[in-house]
Amino acid sequence: MMMKKKTIILIPYPAQGHVTPMLKLASLLSNLNFQPVVITPEFIHSRISRQISPEDGILCFSIPDGLAEDTKRDFFAIEWAMEEYMPKVLEEVVLKMIEEAGGGVVGLVADLLASWAVEVARRCGVPAAGFWPAMHATYRLITAIPELIQAGVISENELWLSFWSEVHYNSLYQAGEVPTRTHRKKHWLF
Repeated sequence: MMMKKKTIILIPYPAQGHVTPMLKLASLLSNLNFQPVVITPEFIHSRISRQISPEDGILCFSIPDGLAEDTKRDFFAIEWAMEEYMPKVLEEVVLKMIEEAGGGVVGLVADLLASWAVEVARRCGVPAAGFWPAMHATYRLITAIPELIQAGVISENELWLSFWSEVHYNSLYQAGEVPTRTHRKKHWLF
């Protein structure tokens, strides 16, 4: 009797240095007889889906990001989409997968920069795990940010501009052209 594979949902942060390692993890999970399902925004899905063959055993689904078609997919737009639009869409998808799989969704692995997906998993009753695709030193630096801000060693504004805009996304802006950012509760889930 053939047993149905248990499903594990994978949510990478929508950037190349995050999607590629998550696809490698999906391949490993497939080799361990799980059914990995990688869910990405449509603009990433269109880039990766043609690289995945049926023999890989990986399913790739897209979800809308809620951004207008002509919107530049820079960090600020992606952050808005992940915080304000994508959680509700992902929750609907996960609940539908649970229903169709008859309880066969055994977990959700979220890139720690897409930690909003951890809360979605919690609401859906699916165990969640974090995934960090970069080196451990980078992870440790980022997890120290709340302490460094609280101690006054760095300011939230300086950190935001130097780390996210310049280093991680190479989105350099002229003075006065930096997109405005609304302050929200931080998701320091890692």
